[in-house]
Amino acid sequence: MSTSFSEKVLQLVASVAETDEVRTNLDLPLYDNQLFDSIRTVELMIRIEEEFGLKISPAEFERENWLTPRKIIADLERRLQVKV
Repeated sequence: MSTSFSEKVLQLVASVAETDEVRTNLDLPLYDNQLFDSIRTVELMIRIEEEFGLKISPAEFERENWLTPRKIIADLERRLQVKV
């Protein structure tokens, strides 16, 4: 049984944010609720590279695209399509 891309991303986000609420509320404001900060953002970037082979440098990171779990999934899907 394979886990979908979105589910894998949510697992990573939940692990970094240390809450499963991101799985049930895809529009949860991660930074406004202090679930994410710069350190956790970099930690998620590292985990994304390990899991998906997608390297995101802090220079090409736009916080606007990672405000919620839904936006993170959309941004990563976009990046993977460009990579292919």
